[in-house]
Amino acid sequence: MRRKQRRICRMIRLYTAGVLCLLLWAASAHGQEYPGFRVIGRHLYDRCGGKVILRGVSNPNIWFQRDGLPHYAEIEKTGANVVRIVWETRGTAAQLDAAISNCISHSMIPMVECHDATGDWSKLVSVVDYWTRPDIAEVLRRYEADLLLNIANEAGDASVTATQFREGYEAAVLRIREAGIHVPLVIDGTDWGKNIRVLQSEGPYLIEADPDRNLLFSVHMWWPRMYGYVEADIPRAIEASVRMELPLIVGEFSRMHGSCDEKNITADNSIPYRTLIKQCHLHEIGYIAWSWFGNCNPFWDMTADGTFETLYDWGLEVAVTDSFSILNTSVRPYSIVHGECDPASVRKRYGAVPDGLDLMPAYPNPFNLHTTIPYRISGPAHVRLEILDVYGARVRTLIDRPEPAGFRSAPWDGLDDSGGEIPSGAYFCRLIIRHEGSQREKTRKMTLIK
Repeated sequence: MRRKQRRICRMIRLYTAGVLCLLLWAASAHGQEYPGFRVIGRHLYDRCGGKVILRGVSNPNIWFQRDGLPHYAEIEKTGANVVRIVWETRGTAAQLDAAISNCISHSMIPMVECHDATGDWSKLVSVVDYWTRPDIAEVLRRYEADLLLNIANEAGDASVTATQFREGYEAAVLRIREAGIHVPLVIDGTDWGKNIRVLQSEGPYLIEADPDRNLLFSVHMWWPRMYGYVEADIPRAIEASVRMELPLIVGEFSRMHGSCDEKNITADNSIPYRTLIKQCHLHEIGYIAWSWFGNCNPFWDMTADGTFETLYDWGLEVAVTDSFSILNTSVRPYSIVHGECDPASVRKRYGAVPDGLDLMPAYPNPFNLHTTIPYRISGPAHVRLEILDVYGARVRTLIDRPEPAGFRSAPWDGLDDSGGEIPSGAYFCRLIIRHEGSQREKTRKMTLIK
């Protein structure tokens, strides 16, 4: 018994002091694998397990060239790794296909959003009707390895309650998942996107309600002084979201907010965009600027005519010249640029042996009754995943079978092998793989709180 206790103590020191290796979690709560991006904790990961911090711009495809050309080629020059594709329900399936495929061909992640419900909560249902329409859903599924879906741009004004938001988006997420769409879903705040408080209060519930646990939340920081905001609100809001592990991005911002006929930048209508992009960089938060070209007010445009060469004012700073600009902080996933995982990265992470493994942190952790344990093996092997108590005694065996290489996850309901409830406390999940007479294992700590 003492030997077991000493072994557990060594495991505690090793795994609680180590750096967390968060990689791709590509399985739903039902155990089925999907090839695209995954949200783990507060970060986004590509299908190869690489962390992706979004840096890019919005491009109003639906109002100009729906296929995104030639603007994609100009945006690509900024080093952007994502384009938020402005769309509406009047777009056809063929047009949507072209908008997405052309974006990928320019080495950028397509994030499609629907503008129909902007400021109008009643239209959220019709937006989901569009995404789940058979011909549109087929397009989204075709690009699920590389796609992000922003369900509805700024659905609802300031009158939408937290309960309405929670219930409306829970229903929306479930309908989209039932349509076979398993890409990360992006959810905007209410009050024309400005409300971060509703994202913070309802985001954790919606993550748990999503069968895939694959959601991002997007605040649109149209936060000038005339709406009651001060510059210090930006770091405060971002830091609060980081503390609660909310998977947050800033989905829209510009240098000012106001009407289409606004002629001047003032202390009341200006937005501290330099502070915004700096705080996003310091806290590994994605940001997407509004927008490349074609607004009713040139103060919201980044370029004079949609070309890289005509970037000006705030657009030039955010895209190129600022220390925290897109060009200076964006990293494009190898999988988007090359259409496959980086072989060198895989060898470095797992080594050349066929029985490489990685056990990622359980999510959520600490947890109350239900958690999910993601893991990866780099070659075919016999896999055993089990739960141990603090004395090293086995509580539950979750998996004990041969498996091929890949990313998977196993849910645990807080019960032991006999179906009995176990008490609150610290537990360990242990992953053991056996291949051609050799064995490797990894262990991670979990905390059950009832």
